[in-house]
Amino acid sequence: MPLIGLTLDRTTHQLPAEKLSDLVKKIERLGFESVWLLDSFGREPFLACGFMLSQTHTLKVATGVATVYGRDPTGAVQALQTLSQFYPGRFIMGLGASNPIVIAKRKGEWVAPLPKMTAYLEEMAEVKLISAKPELMAPLYIAAHAPGLQKLATKHAQGMVTWMMPTAVIKEARERVGSGLNITSQIMCVMSSDANEARTIARTYLSMYLALPYYQAAFEKAGFEASDWSEGGSDRLIDSLTAWGSPSDILARVEEFGTAGVDRVVLNVVREDETQRITGKPPVIIGDWEGIDALSAILRKQ
Repeated sequence: MPLIGLTLDRTTHQLPAEKLSDLVKKIERLGFESVWLLDSFGREPFLACGFMLSQTHTLKVATGVATVYGRDPTGAVQALQTLSQFYPGRFIMGLGASNPIVIAKRKGEWVAPLPKMTAYLEEMAEVKLISAKPELMAPLYIAAHAPGLQKLATKHAQGMVTWMMPTAVIKEARERVGSGLNITSQIMCVMSSDANEARTIARTYLSMYLALPYYQAAFEKAGFEASDWSEGGSDRLIDSLTAWGSPSDILARVEEFGTAGVDRVVLNVVREDETQRITGKPPVIIGDWEGIDALSAILRKQ
């Protein structure tokens, strides 16, 4: 079975330091392998990773993923080597090109992902710091949905990350990159056996991604059609991107991704914020930090 990590959703950026510390300590205590922090206009991702690493003992902490538009290659190498040295064997650097919408908000000039990542990683490889290299360097993963980025990962990284992709994409990626590259897949997780509730939550969260052309292109290559990602997404597509149901159902989905070729599944366990529903405001999806208790209980039995 693949390793199992958790995504720290966007709302965790609003937690004060004490509560964030309590959360990552709980995740470690429950036995999850890693946490993956989103770079989503919240805390500076590498500083936040350093804080979470300082609050735990065995939990791996990753950027999942940090945009390369947020710092130059030298800054990335500084973060990589510093966290590698201070927390050997526990940090994972995930980097990605993000998307035009996000980069426009950062006032950046968008460049197509493959040339952007190629130039960035080549520059990282040339960086020489005056500080000594750590004995154990943290692994570098890159966000890679398309074939070109996946091939790039085999040259410059130790792993690749997919975000909300079906198993068909994973199977093709594994065939393309071979057995030597770690594949980590992040997927939605809703701890509800009510199909309508689970799919409604997933649709609310996934709406932005379903509208992005390069996601649609990936879905089309995986056997889906335009009707699958229009009008909120078909049940077929939503179910392919989401693990929902009982803890046993969730575990079965994790195993499906493992069979497809994934080494690690990172679950983005979410629920609807009920206070929003009460006030009549539009639905907001937040991390389900109570739901992970039930999930961890069955994982410990494996």
